Amino acid sequence: MSKTVLVIDDDESLQMVLEIALKQAGYNIELASNGAEALERLDAVQPDVIISDVMMPQMDGVEFFRTIQERLRYDNIPIIVMTALGRKAWMSELEGEGAVIIQKPFNVDELVSLVDMYVTD
Repeated sequence: MSKTVLVIDDDESLQMVLEIALKQAGYNIELASNGAEALERLDAVQPDVIISDVMMPQMDGVEFFRTIQERLRYDNIPIIVMTALGRKAWMSELEGEGAVIIQKPFNVDELVSLVDMYVTD
């Protein structure tokens, strides 16, 4: 049974790149353009991993993470947070709460390997 990755990013080209790479690696992909849309998706989808951008309209990645943090912990869903921002103090807080932060630009193959590492059968 293939695993599901929820990708949250308002950049459609990055969504497409991640969707292609993760599908080639055998994952089902769900897409959302912001944190609010992702919250709606979580009512219907139980992802195995979530990949979220930070800077998005309506609800950014940090607000999304804080909103679903308890659920992530309870359901044991890892979250990978992508950011083009330089290192910020709140990043350490997120990491302390279980998020993995990766800097943009990143190597897509390394991101897929990171997802593979977190998904266990």
